[in-house]
Amino acid sequence: MDKRENPYRKFFLYLLLIAWGHTISLHAQNSFSILSYNIENAFDTIHDEQKDDLEYCAEGERKWSKSRLYKKLKGVGKVIAAADKERPLDLVGLCEVENDSVMTYLTQRTPLKNIGYKYLMTNSNDKRGIDVALLYSPFTFHLIEKQELKMSMEEPATRDVLRATGTINNGDTLDVYVLHLPSRRGGAAAHNLSMKVVKTLCENIDSIRHFRQSPNMIVMGDFNAENNSKQIKYLTKENVFVNQTAGLKPGSYKYQGEWSLIDHILTYTTSLIPQKSHILNLPFLVEPDNTNGGEKPRRTYLGPIYKGGISDHLPVFTRFVFRKNLD
Repeated sequence: MDKRENPYRKFFLYLLLIAWGHTISLHAQNSFSILSYNIENAFDTIHDEQKDDLEYCAEGERKWSKSRLYKKLKGVGKVIAAADKERPLDLVGLCEVENDSVMTYLTQRTPLKNIGYKYLMTNSNDKRGIDVALLYSPFTFHLIEKQELKMSMEEPATRDVLRATGTINNGDTLDVYVLHLPSRRGGAAAHNLSMKVVKTLCENIDSIRHFRQSPNMIVMGDFNAENNSKQIKYLTKENVFVNQTAGLKPGSYKYQGEWSLIDHILTYTTSLIPQKSHILNLPFLVEPDNTNGGEKPRRTYLGPIYKGGISDHLPVFTRFVFRKNLD
């Protein structure tokens, strides 16, 4: 009998998910893992009249198609599934996602469906229509509320910061921020806008620190800035945040032959103790750099040329253990 016609298949998957959820609850007493990943222009194929997204439509310059989108998202699912060899990730911050249709496909039509991830995302005023999103396991991150941190309408359009508040399995509250700061290509104006986003973020963080005795916070995403930048220094001033991914090699992004680390995971927490951080440099994410030597991310496009990879960034990963297991 064809598996699609097997009446017991759905029942078996249901039992499998229950067993998986129970296993996660047990493992979550010991560890908590997160991934931050810029997935390079994850657009759907339909033009949004309010956004500058024509190049990622079937008739556009890049000849974007459903088959190319689906290949990309299946690759993203493969990365997420392979990130932690011990257990499924608890949180995944994603940058450069266009809309809910992309996230619905990622969570419901790739193998990630069997893990049961939920998602949140922003709906910002970015001119191209790209936003940030958070995948979370409802077994280990129990959502309380979602907030979008928006810039003043007087500022140039940019991406909102996503904040998700939930409880983790030791009972503590955790605030998670996902951001994608403005590109460095805009020079001084882009840098000033980037700093304004960071300061807006810090105002929200300060309000949490004021009302909570022992807050636990994670900030992750594409900062378009390295560890010694003003943006990171502003967040880590007075030891408020610790950059868990500082100094990781080779980097998360390669431009003109030079690696840089512009994707970060920052933490301010007493509940979660960092155990391991690394750049996810899986073989299918890179290719030989024939021009500059070594390797480079296998991106989806190089200019208008379709390369068939997943992203021009590499993901960054951190695993934590709960403090109570160390006491």
